[in-house]
Amino acid sequence: MIMRDSEIKTLFAKADEQVHVDEIRKQKTYYAMIEEMEKQRTPMMSTKNILLHQFWYMDKLFFAVYGVLICLGIIFITALQYTGLNQNGMITVCMVGAGILSITSISVIDKLFFGKMAELGESCYFNTKQCVAAWLVLSGMINVMILFLIAGYLNYHWRVGLLQVGLYILTPYLVSSITALGILSMETRGKNSSLFGMSAIFLSISYGVIGSIPRALFVTTLWIWAVAFLVSGLLFVMQIKKLLSKMEKGEVLCTN
Repeated sequence: MIMRDSEIKTLFAKADEQVHVDEIRKQKTYYAMIEEMEKQRTPMMSTKNILLHQFWYMDKLFFAVYGVLICLGIIFITALQYTGLNQNGMITVCMVGAGILSITSISVIDKLFFGKMAELGESCYFNTKQCVAAWLVLSGMINVMILFLIAGYLNYHWRVGLLQVGLYILTPYLVSSITALGILSMETRGKNSSLFGMSAIFLSISYGVIGSIPRALFVTTLWIWAVAFLVSGLLFVMQIKKLLSKMEKGEVLCTN
């Protein structure tokens, strides 16, 4: 005779009733099992700790170079006011400096996150994409703060409108950032350093030429700078999304 499931369950229930279970020992066994499972569980690091560990153990030489470059740039711009340089010349120098600052901060990514250990980091706790995004935010905040200080200096010393000089400085900064991010997204097999250098030289010359054009830095042409700034900002966001997308696909993880 085949027994139904309900009948089998009833038999097991009756058998369990005949077995005396010590509730205290049952609870002790339960908690002992939970404790043992906690010991065997692999500890998971938070995203914050992952980023902190990555920045702590990485080579900080390029951070030092980046900081020294910023300090030298500020000293250089301050010293130029005693050389008799005119207003347009000073603005042009600041445009060139903003471009170099942008390219330098992005080239740091190529040295710190894409070289040698990037693939190992991506396979372990250290997420390369998160670290690059964190550095872009951090360096961007530092750069913008420095550029606004320079804009404030030009506004105070040379009596140039703050909005006006802000557009003159931030537009080249964004253009250089777009160029540097484009280089970073390329699979150039170790040639990124030379490309960064060549782009810095080319863009610096271009900004110098723009600064030497008559009326290029006049208030009447401010609308052109505003349009260029908005377009550059849009392209900058698109380049960042493109870079992070390529990193996620593994296309630019190890370019060195």
